[in-house]
Amino acid sequence: MRRILCGLLLAIAGFAIFAGPPLRAAFAATHVDITIGHGELHPAIQALNFLLKAPKPEEVSASMKEMKLWATYYHMPTVRAAKVGDTTRPLLGRRGTAISDPLSPQDWCDAAMQGSVWVDNGIDEPTAYMYVDSRGPEQNTCDKWFGNLSPRIKTATKHARFVAFHHPQACDVRSIPLMAFRTIAVDTDRIKIGTVLYIPALRGLGFWKNGELFAHDGYVVASDTGGAIEGNHIDMFVDNAAGSPFPDVVRSNPRYTFEAYIVPKSHPAAIALSQAHEEVCKDSDRPGRKRQPSPIKTATTANPV
Repeated sequence: MRRILCGLLLAIAGFAIFAGPPLRAAFAATHVDITIGHGELHPAIQALNFLLKAPKPEEVSASMKEMKLWATYYHMPTVRAAKVGDTTRPLLGRRGTAISDPLSPQDWCDAAMQGSVWVDNGIDEPTAYMYVDSRGPEQNTCDKWFGNLSPRIKTATKHARFVAFHHPQACDVRSIPLMAFRTIAVDTDRIKIGTVLYIPALRGLGFWKNGELFAHDGYVVASDTGGAIEGNHIDMFVDNAAGSPFPDVVRSNPRYTFEAYIVPKSHPAAIALSQAHEEVCKDSDRPGRKRQPSPIKTATTANPV
């Protein structure tokens, strides 16, 4: 996927850059038109660069259901495959068969808790895996590391099933791409997959992504789940575990909640995010290529409860 600075794109198109935070990387014009009428950025470009407009107060009051949520964050740790032994376990796929090299008990539990992981056997290219459900056989007990979790979460962790993916945003196994600082994991009994949420407290908060500084526009997409997610808990996907993103919002404590609003599918922001997802997943030069993971390290949970 070719990415270049939006400022350069606007200069080429002959448009003036409006006042405010610098525009970030955008898709080349071979994917979507960069602008629509009067030099306004295409909605998909706005969505990809966290530039979506806030909903109007009357829209919030008239059509958006309010929720009280609390948040943690997760990332994709990279772990080293372990030697086959009595305590090591591979990740199981939907058919109940091994789809990864064996992992140490702690790394296996971290993968089940985080929901996604890179596994490196030191020989082949690392492979990425993501949690899909808790319908597998009982495989491991994680009480040693996560003993303070609820019985429901412990049960879900023990029965975790995974799927391998190769597209950087997991478009080869997901209908909605995995996007840092956009994707959230949810309890699907509470929030349906595909739901767009607007979080006012998130809007305007700065974060680093791919070496660039962004200001969040407040919109997130429920497109993931996990054994440790239940009730009004959401888990935000981030680039890595360095630092604590949005410490005033993502406080990893159920006592600290914030307001969130369900955005109707017909709202311009929801439509723009859907268009952005299509652009990410239709890119022809990425599927089949594996993004190089971060250096090997011992995985530790980023989601204290």
